[in-house]
Amino acid sequence: MAQRTRRPLIGVTAGTRTMMSGAWAGHDAVAVNEHYVRALRAAGARPVILAPQDEWSDEEIAELDGLVLTGGTDLDPAAWGEGALPTDMTPDPERDAFETGLYRAARRAGVPVLGICRGLQIIVIAEGGELHRHLPVDLPAHPATGQEPTRVEADVDAASDLGLALGTRAEVTAYHHQGIRAVRGDLRVVARHDSGLPLAVEADSGSNVLGVQWHPEIDGEGGAAVFESLLTAIRHRAVSAPARSLV
Repeated sequence: MAQRTRRPLIGVTAGTRTMMSGAWAGHDAVAVNEHYVRALRAAGARPVILAPQDEWSDEEIAELDGLVLTGGTDLDPAAWGEGALPTDMTPDPERDAFETGLYRAARRAGVPVLGICRGLQIIVIAEGGELHRHLPVDLPAHPATGQEPTRVEADVDAASDLGLALGTRAEVTAYHHQGIRAVRGDLRVVARHDSGLPLAVEADSGSNVLGVQWHPEIDGEGGAAVFESLLTAIRHRAVSAPARSLV
């Protein structure tokens, strides 16, 4: 029998949702859009679902080859010292704290991270950045992408990993009503909408980080290139890791 190659093990974050019908109506279930799982499997990875729980140590997160922070509801503004707005979606502070902890542990452990939509916002806030709380009111030139999935154009920096994956102009599927206002820390903007809204970030140093303000898991071939970029980062990390001593 041919030996099976080990697939990269990717942690995929999930939230919880109250079931509305059936024998378990009223009970909470772990929930994540299956498109993430399918996209990672198609890229050759082995996804595992990570629901909010006790904090992971650096040693535990290092058992993963990569981490995907998925989409979902708005972040809790209390985490960065702001009050709630009438336009905010119902926050999930437990999930916010869990995913922020995962992200920071992944950075310390050198595990590549891909943040998608809300996951991008987790990354930005964890690095000290700021968000527009209600688009397009905060940025009138930006389309109303918070009502339904909307095709938008992204201008991508050629001198970026995302540029290598997508080229300098890409049509992507956005579904968000909040977005990046400012990035800080180790992040730099590598894609923007014509309105000026940042649509993607990467880390300048340390472990590989890519965050996109759209949904590559439903974007077909273009989306597949984003997930392949994560696997490329994982392969590069494996090649560059120091060999273990035999003594």
